[in-house]
Amino acid sequence: MINVLIADDNVEYAVNLMNYLNRKNENIKICNITKDGKETLEILNQKNDIDVVLLDYKMPFYNGKQIMEKIKNKSRYQDSIIIISGEIKSSIKLCQNEMVHSLIFKTTSMDEILMRIDELFEYKENSKKIDILKNSITEELLYLGYDISHKGTQYLVRVIEYIITNPMMELEKLEKIYSKIATIYNTSSSNIKCRINKATTEMYYNCDIEKLKKYFNFDTDIKPKVRTVINTIIIKFYNKM
Repeated sequence: MINVLIADDNVEYAVNLMNYLNRKNENIKICNITKDGKETLEILNQKNDIDVVLLDYKMPFYNGKQIMEKIKNKSRYQDSIIIISGEIKSSIKLCQNEMVHSLIFKTTSMDEILMRIDELFEYKENSKKIDILKNSITEELLYLGYDISHKGTQYLVRVIEYIITNPMMELEKLEKIYSKIATIYNTSSSNIKCRINKATTEMYYNCDIEKLKKYFNFDTDIKPKVRTVINTIIIKFYNKM
């Protein structure tokens, strides 16, 4: 269920929008309709179950910008707000705010608004899955003794995440994956590789030998290759599914 708050001082428009969204998508629930900035802010600061906010930029008491400034738990509404505005110049800058997913204009059709809500909710669901994936990878690396504050470990998390979320990328193409991760961090692929190797070397010297042998199914005490670490964690991830 997608819980939606409609904040618009045009009550007739808000009600028509509510009826349209409910009719078109049974998974959408309009949990509140607010008609001014003060009421909107009170709801946003009190409730924790709102997934999407359709926020009219210009309302009595507080406008959209002022409402977002006064929200207490801003992280709760990250990528959750769709600004609805008739004023392009005054509202376009709001798109830089982390709480704003997108901006639509008053002339936008209700069908387009429905599509934006679906897109936003899908994006948030995918973000949750990515967070779960990152936590799972991090737990495995911490178990082995990787220093999570080490830049190389952080790069390694991103590499493993990338391979799992892009199953067509074969592990044999590791150098190409390093290159893609390097673009994200604005660095070189050789730096990514070097940092990951260093983090793995530190892990090897810090990890209990018996734990290491059991984890990688080794018969002797050897330092695992980065490729082996990645492949083993990916296999363990899929085994848990």
